[in-house]
Amino acid sequence: MSNARKLQTEIDRVMKKVDEGELLFDEIWEKVYSAEQQNQKEKYEMDLKKEIKKLQRLRDQIKTWIGSAEVKDKGDLVEARKRIEQKMEQFKICEKETKTKTYSKEGLAREERLDPAEEAKLNTTGWLGEYIERLRQMVEEHDFELEKLVSGKGKKTNKAKIEELQNHVLNHKNHISKLEGVIRLVNNDRLDIDTVDAFQEDLDYYMDSYADEDYMSAYDMDFFYEPLGLDDLDVVNVDRLAQAAVKKDKDDTETLSSKGSSKDKKGKSKAVASVIPLTIGRARVSKADKKNAEKEAAKEEEKATPTKPTPSQPVPNGVPATVVRSPPAPATAAPGASMAAILKRESEQEKERQQKILREQQARQAEQARQQQEEQLRQQEALRLQQIQQQQQQQAQQEALKRQQQEAQMRQQQEAQQAAKLQAQQAAEQKAQTLQNSQMQLPPNNSMELLSGGLSGMNLGGPERADAPLGGSVSQSSGAADLGSSFLSTLNESFLTSPGNAENERSRQYTPQNPYPTPASYPTTPAAIFENPAVFEKLGIDCLFFIFYYAQGTYQQYLAARELKKQSWRFHKKYMTWFQRHEEPKITTDEYEQGTYVYFDYETGWCTRIKTDFRFEYSYLEDSLQ
Repeated sequence: MSNARKLQTEIDRVMKKVDEGELLFDEIWEKVYSAEQQNQKEKYEMDLKKEIKKLQRLRDQIKTWIGSAEVKDKGDLVEARKRIEQKMEQFKICEKETKTKTYSKEGLAREERLDPAEEAKLNTTGWLGEYIERLRQMVEEHDFELEKLVSGKGKKTNKAKIEELQNHVLNHKNHISKLEGVIRLVNNDRLDIDTVDAFQEDLDYYMDSYADEDYMSAYDMDFFYEPLGLDDLDVVNVDRLAQAAVKKDKDDTETLSSKGSSKDKKGKSKAVASVIPLTIGRARVSKADKKNAEKEAAKEEEKATPTKPTPSQPVPNGVPATVVRSPPAPATAAPGASMAAILKRESEQEKERQQKILREQQARQAEQARQQQEEQLRQQEALRLQQIQQQQQQQAQQEALKRQQQEAQMRQQQEAQQAAKLQAQQAAEQKAQTLQNSQMQLPPNNSMELLSGGLSGMNLGGPERADAPLGGSVSQSSGAADLGSSFLSTLNESFLTSPGNAENERSRQYTPQNPYPTPASYPTTPAAIFENPAVFEKLGIDCLFFIFYYAQGTYQQYLAARELKKQSWRFHKKYMTWFQRHEEPKITTDEYEQGTYVYFDYETGWCTRIKTDFRFEYSYLEDSLQ
């Protein structure tokens, strides 16, 4: 269930990007055609190219989802793909017009095509091409459904559905071939444009109702295209017509040079006529066309046949007797001559089309070469920037290593100085202790003498003895002896009552953050079980986040943070939020990583959200727990 929800979220995000991309494409499209200067137009065309590339990437993702069995409802995806393909066709037109130079052959030809009749022809062939493209897409969709039904287990149960789809595919392909023939006839001015435009409503109705059984029961392909009168027109294959025209010219030349019989001419004309294939309806030549063709062929035959007058028998008007005596010959050659003119015109048009296609291919190849060069330049620039970044990182690492070495040397010097000071202090303390012990080991008489010697210079209220000799000692008194004994006893008692190491620590007492009056039977301190790390391994994500955010400064917050870190969550010190990788990072460096992450929103929704293209800098990563 969670995978389906994630997939639907991703599809919604892509569909939103498609809508935004289409709006931006339309805005840039209007700027391209409203720009007055050429440099502005080229700039907008480059922006349009960037936008269509984004849409193409989204189209590839959509096509992957359409072919996947995990997505059930594919209507919106198919519609989005069609819209993107329409934008791609618009971009091709814009790119072709932008690259066409003003005074080139194509540019001049484009100006000539601005004639209203030619423009109407282009519009008609344009919407016919759109219908062909729609039919091809429908054929692809039906083929895909057929593959699924045929490869499935219920092939026998889906037999009716398979036959229905096969009929739809067959009808669509017939319409495609018919419409291609109509486009060919319109380009050759063999069909009226107004008649074809009026035929558009029937095509729309077929597109909407081809799946309706009532409509298909009354559907007839021949009757459908009857308003266009395709049976009365020649719809021929241009490639084979060109070959037939070459062959006809050869045969006519050989016939005129050898003065063959009329039977050979008749056979050759039939051979030429048999080469012409019919793609739509039945090709028929009207009587008026036959008469005109016979007249033109007779004139050409009269001009082409050489005359050899003799002195004894002059020939009037320079017409040979063989032509006069054989009337069937021009009649049989007339269709071939008219057909030769048609074939010649068709071959010239085909040559023009081939040259046009060749020019487009050359322009496309040049564009591809230019894009490859630009891509190579971008790769070289990126490689150079990467090398510069690596050099900068190496320099920074070397500088950091030097600073660390200097700091380590300074710390060692400071530690050595502190150790020397400590040794000096310890030596002084030992010396003082030794002196004190030696004083305490003296007999009472000596200690009294020292005390009396130390107090001899002080005026204690007694009379001074001026007659005392130098170096003499003061006589002991009862007051001085009492003072020394009291001093020593007090010192011994203080050593006995000195505080221990356990008394240095402050007693830990629980102080509630939000005190509330409770009954006496209610516990006043948290249960000791919540200080056990094993308990936190069984708690859910929401509970851990609650403890982390609402029990700050406690041991329980530390345990919750440690358990979150075990579950691949990382704390961001800048946003004060927990993040987790949703997928492998797209970009990874020594300073940051970038990709799609899941983060916990504790402020607004108290839920997990997805953040795409997020840049997680390692300097904000809380990597140590305190």
